Amino acid sequence: MKKNIKVAKFVTIISFLVLLFSTYYLRSQVLKLNNIRMSSQNIMTDQARKDLSESLPTRLKEYQTKLGQYEIEKKHYEEMLDLYKTDYPEYVKRLKDKFVPPRMPSSPNKPVDPELSDQMQKISLEFREQQSSYFNSTSKLNWISCLAALSLVGGLLYLLMFDPEGKKIFYVILLVMSFIFMIGPSFHSLMSAVVGFLQAPHGIMMNSGPPMHLR
Repeated sequence: MKKNIKVAKFVTIISFLVLLFSTYYLRSQVLKLNNIRMSSQNIMTDQARKDLSESLPTRLKEYQTKLGQYEIEKKHYEEMLDLYKTDYPEYVKRLKDKFVPPRMPSSPNKPVDPELSDQMQKISLEFREQQSSYFNSTSKLNWISCLAALSLVGGLLYLLMFDPEGKKIFYVILLVMSFIFMIGPSFHSLMSAVVGFLQAPHGIMMNSGPPMHLR
């Protein structure tokens, strides 16, 4: 019986370590996917910073033009306000003329740099390959985790029922914690759902001005 108890403890420890390894292995795969996504974000940020710096002279010209347009509209507003107060018929006549101050021309879109487009495409392909590798590894690791989980539960149940010198409460706590954090389907399902919902990084649209959220 003592020999069987030792074997059960050994199997329990090995099974616990295997499950612990599989858990952190899955986490490392998800972190790798996120690192690939972040690399694309870093490229996009660097390009946006570069475009912002290069577009400063153009944006200054746009500002001066908009300032001139504001002055035109302000002058028109003041004239119409004076007419409304002093010469209402002329004000109505001007309204019928439907005078509208001229608008600025729209800025053209800058074409995408082929090198940047290639970088983003490579990152996207790398992300999809890593995502596929994750699910392939998970399908194989699932059976290893299944055997480890069965061995862990079986070993703990054996110790719980037949180890006369062991602390029963310790085995119960270890069994509950193992099921919640490693054996239960919630963690692995959550990780797989996260990976499944992750989208490959896309290319960016560039123009002569700053990023749209800075306009």
